[in-house]
Amino acid sequence: MAAIELNIDDLLLDTENPRIGSASNQRDALQKVLDDQGDKLHVLAESIVQEGMNPLKRLLVMREKKQSKRYISLEGNRRVAALKILSNPAILTSLSLKTALQKRLEVAASEFNPESIEPIACFAVDDRESANSWIMLEHTGENEGRGVVGWSGLAASRFRGNDPALQALDFVQKYGDLSADDSHKLTTEFPITTLDRLLSSKEVRSKIGVDVKDRKLVSALPAEELLKPLRKMVLDLLHREKNVSDLKNKSQQISYLDSWDVVDKPDLSRAAKNKVRAVAAVASGEFKTKVSTTKKKKVDLSQRKSVVPRSLALNVTDARIGAILKELRTLRVDEAPNAIAVLLRVFLELSVDSYLARHGISIRFKDTKSGRTIDKALKAKVDEAVNKIVETTDCHRKDFFGMSRSISDTKSPLSIELLHGYVHNRFVIPKPKELIGAWDEAQYFFENIWP
Repeated sequence: MAAIELNIDDLLLDTENPRIGSASNQRDALQKVLDDQGDKLHVLAESIVQEGMNPLKRLLVMREKKQSKRYISLEGNRRVAALKILSNPAILTSLSLKTALQKRLEVAASEFNPESIEPIACFAVDDRESANSWIMLEHTGENEGRGVVGWSGLAASRFRGNDPALQALDFVQKYGDLSADDSHKLTTEFPITTLDRLLSSKEVRSKIGVDVKDRKLVSALPAEELLKPLRKMVLDLLHREKNVSDLKNKSQQISYLDSWDVVDKPDLSRAAKNKVRAVAAVASGEFKTKVSTTKKKKVDLSQRKSVVPRSLALNVTDARIGAILKELRTLRVDEAPNAIAVLLRVFLELSVDSYLARHGISIRFKDTKSGRTIDKALKAKVDEAVNKIVETTDCHRKDFFGMSRSISDTKSPLSIELLHGYVHNRFVIPKPKELIGAWDEAQYFFENIWP
């Protein structure tokens, strides 16, 4: 294996590309990439014209055959397809695509100079087997850290710059006297885009006594009054009391603010005239009541006696499921592991069934072979629930990677096979640490099932 540099004419599309299935030849492969990508291919082509090739990603290639000067692109076929079109737009006349897309690609090609990106950085492998593990890591998620680990909303905000929502969040984390659990969650799963939606509204900012100047969140309120509304919003979003669906438009946002108790509303009459300063510049000395800024000791989860943390609040609306949750929260895992194992399996399926029913998704399907209507498998129902959560909330699919991976991994304490075994196999003995680990893998999922 070696790093090499190639020109566009040296590159071939992979006719065995998993993205498109098999193709009979290069033209067929290009047609299938176009069919699969559509307008996305134009966006990529335009990006290459304007910004060049991504310097962080080489093409992974394999020599076509011995002594050949051409190389098959095993990883990077979208880029190769875009390059082929940009360097030879006449090829589009022999392909099937929308007229508008063809025109956009031809315009991009007219502005393309091959010399601006050639030679192209590549990495050559001897055969497909040598490339497979790298390609899998590129396209199958985080893989426990071996693959591409996506940024959280907070990380993306920090990269873009210290925007007003992030300034508010940092202020609350520093001075809001949060619990250790809340402080930890704030850095890992907070819906920063929803807070940004609120603070982007002039009406909201006016009601809570803040404004934005040169991308800085500013206020003339005393520190205590400023903390009230920002802490309220942050905690409501963190605990899923409100989500993006509740705060989409101005009327919903104002209604939300008007519903607050008096203790959460700032006294705007206390704003100092002509003394506006950045929220990020507020110091602890401004608070009349001493505020602790020392980090709270993180809770040692290994000392937990129950599977479900007693401090966790889930809005379970079904009486029986709520009773099961209560037992999972109160039974000692070292004294009743068998009972807890069965309850955990039942709680998972009943919770998912309830969520799907609330969203009009059937938990049964018609089997095409037998013609009978049968229950969906638990894994299929969990996948459908994750899809719906991602569709209707600020959550990202990567947030549920641990859950999706665990239910399929036979070595995971949350494995569906293992949960079934607890119920049906007398030789499968649940271990307390495994049960706690299973809950921890699924907790964020349950928090969104029962927001």
